[in-house]
Amino acid sequence: MERIVAAAGCPDAEEQGHAADYRQVVCQSPKGRFTIMTFDTPAGRDAWLDAAMPYGGTYLVGDRWTVVATPALLGDLHAELGGEIRDSTHTHGS
Repeated sequence: MERIVAAAGCPDAEEQGHAADYRQVVCQSPKGRFTIMTFDTPAGRDAWLDAAMPYGGTYLVGDRWTVVATPALLGDLHAELGGEIRDSTHTHGS
């Protein structure tokens, strides 16, 4: 989580949720707003994405993490963190 928060440039990340299998942080950087999710397992991440993607949005997806933000913000993070950019219609490189 800390690596992703640092890459997003969020000095004051605020935890919004914490359960047995995930942790959610929302942060506002000078660039924009990010919602960052980390999961205990890839299966937990996949279940969360399956529930979230029908609502729309753009996601940067890693092995056990997901970041929700605008496509422009996710492009910068993708270059630094890797992962895959997904939205409700298609997927971009890993």
